[in-house]
Order: sequence, then structure tokens, then C-alpha cells
Amino acid sequence: MRLPLAFALLLISGSLAFAADAVFPRGSLVGLVPPEGMTEANAFPGFEDPNKNASILIVEMPPEAYDQVLTGFTDAALAGKGIMVESRAPLTIPDAKSVLVTGTQAAGALRVRKWILLAGSPRGTALVTVQVPESNAAALPDAVVHETLQTLAFRAPPSVEEQMKTLPFRLTNLSGFRVLRVIPNTAVFLTDGPKNEFEAAAQPLFVISVAAGAPRDEDRLNFAVRALTTTPGFRDLKIERAEPLRINNMAGFEVMATAKEAQGNADVKVAQWMRFGTNGYLRMMAVVKADAFADYYSRLRAIRDGVESGGDR
Repeated sequence: MRLPLAFALLLISGSLAFAADAVFPRGSLVGLVPPEGMTEANAFPGFEDPNKNASILIVEMPPEAYDQVLTGFTDAALAGKGIMVESRAPLTIPDAKSVLVTGTQAAGALRVRKWILLAGSPRGTALVTVQVPESNAAALPDAVVHETLQTLAFRAPPSVEEQMKTLPFRLTNLSGFRVLRVIPNTAVFLTDGPKNEFEAAAQPLFVISVAAGAPRDEDRLNFAVRALTTTPGFRDLKIERAEPLRINNMAGFEVMATAKEAQGNADVKVAQWMRFGTNGYLRMMAVVKADAFADYYSRLRAIRDGVESGGDR
């Protein structure tokens, strides 16, 4: 499965001096020196200043994600998300390729100023989004944002154990699977097999992630089905069943589907379970070759039922 990302900037002047002082969010391989008043956020990977209502969101991905994201990172695509691009420029980052997009985005009556940085290095890809309400833009001037982004740094990947500690949930039963990759603070990918890749049909894949926001009871069916049908990596996806169920004594929803892998012709079975909390939800998705799914089903449920968390945000 491929995960998307977005943008970057860094001037060569002073960047090496700043790198040693970069602050890395828990378990992250991407860090920077935050502006005065910003501290590490608890609810997302990055930094925030509640007094200014300003934030820096850092998303990291594998090195190969840079070109994939850049291809779809057009002004038109951003406009579809409500982001009006004002400028776009390549910027020099030591040992990295990058591009910075600046613009504004409307969220209801609120309009925010945004800087979106996409940076790629041999160690990984980083998407850094800085935002502040336009009404408070003077508190985070453009020059300060540029100076902050100039401190962007990549470090050697933390250990899997360290990355796992950043997740807002705990796995008590891997059911014979192993950790393939961790997105700090957000998600973990599990697999059963020797290959270190995400191709859906190569070997079984189990993804566990968290996100903020919780749909109303009556909207859970559409919410769960839409989440699965809009997941990239599949074609000819057909829903077999979608129904509510309790998962660890919490409200949940199960969706089962068949599909073909997007990059080949292999038939796969997809199982998605969502567990809803007060302010967010836990999503678990398994992808297995169709002819092997029955053999794996009990193991997949064991992983599902062994996920413990502190309220799913």
C-alpha cells in the first residue's frame, strides 16, 4: 500500500549549523528547530503554539514516496483541497531534494496561512505543513517560517521498539506477524513473510492506524465503506458485507471486500475493522490473497482483538 505526502524548503546557508540542534518528535527521523513558543505536540507529530493557534505538522514516509507525491502535487490538486497556491519554488537542502509551496486555505469562516514543504533524502521523505490563522499571521512571519524550515534534518531511523512506543495503542498479540514499518504516533504495518514491501498480493499485510474525528452513529456505515473504497492500491473492489460489531467492548464496524491488486492481477480479500472512540477512531485493515484468506482469518482477528489503546483519541 502506498501512502501520500507533501512539500519542503531549506537554504544551504546555516543549515548544517542548525541540524545538530534539531528537535525530533518522539520516534521520528525528521526534526527541526521550532520557532520560539512552539513545543512538541501531544496529539500529532510536530509542534504547536496554542497561544498563537499555530502548528507544524511533520509526516514522514519512505525515500521512494517523494517522487510519487511530487507527481500529484499540482496547484489544481491542492485547490481541490481548498488550498490556494501563491508561490512554489525549489529550495536547496543538503543531501535532499525539495519544493516549497505557500498559500492560504479556508476552513469555514476561518482562513489560514500555510507553508507546505516536501523534502526527500536517502533516509526518507518529509512533509512539513506550517499553518497559522491569517488573523494572527503577524505572530508567525514568513521570514520566521523560512528560518525554521532551514533547520530541517533527517536522522538515522530510531529502533522499531522506540517507534512503537510513540503509538497511541499497544499490540498484545501479533499472531505470528512481524512489524514491517512504523509511522510514529500514527500507524504500524505488520506482515507474515520475508519480503519488506507493501505490495498487496506479495504476502499478508495488516495495518493499524489512528485518526482524529468520530462519525455519528448513523453515519458509521457510510464512513467505513467510504474509507475502504477510497483506499489506493486496489481495483475492481466489491463490498461483500458491512455491519456493526463490538470490538473489545467498544462500538465498531466491519467491512469485507474482494478486489484485485492495482499493480497486477492477483485476487485479494480485504478486511477492515474500525473501532470508534469519543474523539477519534482506530482503523485496522488486512489484505491477503483471496485463496489464503480463510487460513489467515483467525489470526487476523487475534491481532484485531489484541489492540489496546487509551480511548482511540
